[in-house]
Amino acid sequence: MRRLSPVVVALVLWAAAVAHAGPLQDAQAAYDRGKYAIALDLWQPLAEQGNPDAQAGLGSLYLGGYGVARDEAAAMAWFRKAAEQGHAGGQFSLASLYYARKEYGPAASWYRRAAEQGNALAQIRLARMYAEGPGLARDDVQAYKWFAVAAMRGADSYARTNAVKGRDAAATKMTPAQIAAAERLVRDWKPKLER
Repeated sequence: MRRLSPVVVALVLWAAAVAHAGPLQDAQAAYDRGKYAIALDLWQPLAEQGNPDAQAGLGSLYLGGYGVARDEAAAMAWFRKAAEQGHAGGQFSLASLYYARKEYGPAASWYRRAAEQGNALAQIRLARMYAEGPGLARDDVQAYKWFAVAAMRGADSYARTNAVKGRDAAATKMTPAQIAAAERLVRDWKPKLER
């Protein structure tokens, strides 16, 4: 029996993986290319079956009016379904809608859940809420903590740059003891995934 070379095996496996990327990946790729009708067709049945990634995707379509009529209520409903299943992106998006409506209490709660899972943008938003006070009691130690965690873990330069600026601004209002306490919180922080 003839053996296939490792290169041939790798190419066959790669081709099979590409051919079976799956509807979630196909929907995200369509969304990224601006093919919103395709994304809608792929996400809709998955979202209705309870898939939180698809639910968050549908929320984005409705919020932006991409391939569907813009519908903030529908966006909020889909984001909530994803958020309640522990989807950090859904939690962040739901929090952002609450924040835009000036409903700061629910915004802070959902930002916290996404931040605890490691969502850097949620960490920055939560830190700003602690720094500025809407929806939460002002707390410079918590603001510093969340900015510093986002600065360490942010996946892109935008998040890291904004987090560093926020952390440094918070530090100007703090005593050395408060900074040391905040640094301990940062060192001890670990993501708590919900799903």
